[in-house]
Amino acid sequence: MINLSIIIPVGNYESDFRLVNQIKEKFKGCEIILVVDESNEFIIQEKIESDQLHLLRNSSRAKALNKGVDLSTRDILWFLHLDSDIENINSSDLNSINKFALTTFLLKFNEASCWWISAGANIRTKAFSIPFGDQSFLITKKLFNFIGPFNENLLEGEDHEFIWRIKSLNIKLDIINKHIVTSAKKYINNKIFQTLKTLSKTVSQTIKFRKQNKSVVLATFLKDPKSNESKSRLRRELNNEFVNKLNKKFINITNQNLKRLNNKNKIQFIKVCKNKDEENLKLLSNIHQGKFLNQDQDLSLVMSEVSELALKTVGKVALLGSDVPTLNSKDLNDAFSNKLEKENLFLQTDDGGFCFMLSKDQNIINCLSKIQSSTTSVMKTLRSRLNKVNISKKIYSDVDITLDLKKVYDQLKLNEAYVTNEQKDLLNFLRSNEKIFI
Repeated sequence: MINLSIIIPVGNYESDFRLVNQIKEKFKGCEIILVVDESNEFIIQEKIESDQLHLLRNSSRAKALNKGVDLSTRDILWFLHLDSDIENINSSDLNSINKFALTTFLLKFNEASCWWISAGANIRTKAFSIPFGDQSFLITKKLFNFIGPFNENLLEGEDHEFIWRIKSLNIKLDIINKHIVTSAKKYINNKIFQTLKTLSKTVSQTIKFRKQNKSVVLATFLKDPKSNESKSRLRRELNNEFVNKLNKKFINITNQNLKRLNNKNKIQFIKVCKNKDEENLKLLSNIHQGKFLNQDQDLSLVMSEVSELALKTVGKVALLGSDVPTLNSKDLNDAFSNKLEKENLFLQTDDGGFCFMLSKDQNIINCLSKIQSSTTSVMKTLRSRLNKVNISKKIYSDVDITLDLKKVYDQLKLNEAYVTNEQKDLLNFLRSNEKIFI
């Protein structure tokens, strides 16, 4: 079985499905996903068979591509247009996909007279790393999620906007020296006019979509506040309804801290959560551009993988817990202003761990995978394995058990005059429920 999902958006008037049969012949075992505008009548008439066929109301290309990703079950994604011809491409061409890069092909039209137009497109791709969607995109699902979905607010240019986000994250473009053949129907009768129109769009979309380069990836670790896995130890001591409300207030504090950060346009915000929690978290936390879905891995391995994605692309990573209510945006802004002369900065917690990490050290990837995240030896292990470490003097409390909650309550009362509105809201909630946890 090829570990590949091929995602093909189908518009309401598209009726030529030869590509599907071509894929079945050349890429046996891959997953074919067709996301079809529900008004398309041809898909039923042709009786097209695919691994997954989804009808989408009011579809756009961006919506269809994103839906295809949601439906996919393989690790590598290949976004193809229905009018593509992949006769020149073989499964061996896909054997060495770089998991930290976007991969594309060269373009060729099915009309020889349009050779100079495709030559221009290929120059654009090679010289400026801006391929057209017609050239298809190959990318791992983890990297796609890390970048974030296609922009569904755009009626056109979703491929161009996606490329500029990739550029802002310092993600490399790999070009396979094979040609995807695409239809020349929009050029055939108006070559010069259509080429000038495409060139004009390239310029205007570059001005519109160009983004400032990101300087750091901030990954926030979140759980559905109502999940039994969220504060499982605290749930053994206190009632679920109270813990659910407490978790929501923790997330609210975290969200507001993120929104108050300086230079947010230089930060790639990533949420790290389980797939089953993601839908509920969308309603509670909307600042994140990308995501990393934890497939029941150990926390240490997840931290390591997220850090690897960030360091291999942007070059700097920050990890943030969402259950440290005494942490505020000033603490985070102070941390981000650190020049990282020691390469690794940690805000430590009183249980021997950390609630925030900032690093540009490639060694952190392996170190994080070796720690035992549920023990009190996390910081001790990191100190012994990393050469350059800066640890905060201030010690924070993350809330795992009732005793932790009492500590946080006392700290908030002691500093009541200086707390944020969200921390004040938590303090009032704890005051009104003292009998439950004291």
